[in-house]
Amino acid sequence: MHLRVLIHRLRAGGAIAIAMASLACASDAGGPDRSQGFSSLVALSAARLDLSRQVALTKWDTHQPVADPPGDPREQEVIAAASREASGRGLPEELATAFFADQIEASKLVQFALMAHWRREGQAPIEPRADLRSELRPALDRLRTQFIDQLIAIRPRRERADCRERLADATARHADAHGLSPLFAIALDRGLARVCAEGPDPLR
Repeated sequence: MHLRVLIHRLRAGGAIAIAMASLACASDAGGPDRSQGFSSLVALSAARLDLSRQVALTKWDTHQPVADPPGDPREQEVIAAASREASGRGLPEELATAFFADQIEASKLVQFALMAHWRREGQAPIEPRADLRSELRPALDRLRTQFIDQLIAIRPRRERADCRERLADATARHADAHGLSPLFAIALDRGLARVCAEGPDPLR
């Protein structure tokens, strides 16, 4: 599905429109292009982090913790649903499980850091909020199929010896092009940590 269609679907509420900035420009910045094939996946991950910021705002307002309370199956349900869909489309369940677990951990990283910053400041930003259950979670769920589309598209690149180098270049280009803060740049790396196939890192 074209990214502009995804932008339209993500617009579940006014506040969710912030995800448009990350998705509207999936092309890489100028210069030697070693990131070809990864830019759309990176843009989707950045869009998910934008939504994570909105999740942090709603949790701040309602005094909810970042991590799900004990016994809450939400996180495992998200990962299991992604694994089932990925498996049905020919992707290894192990890849989907690792990838979506990493995306969730990246989201938590952003939420923990932002809420700690807001506590130090004594307040969160004053801006429109989106409802967690009716807007943000459905928007996050809709990203799942788009992520699987991209994981299928990059399958040959995952096996390349220079996969990590190309993916790192793609994330750096996106961070530079969109002026991401260090927090969001680190979270972007965290969410994409296991995209490349397992094997020795040629740069280590």
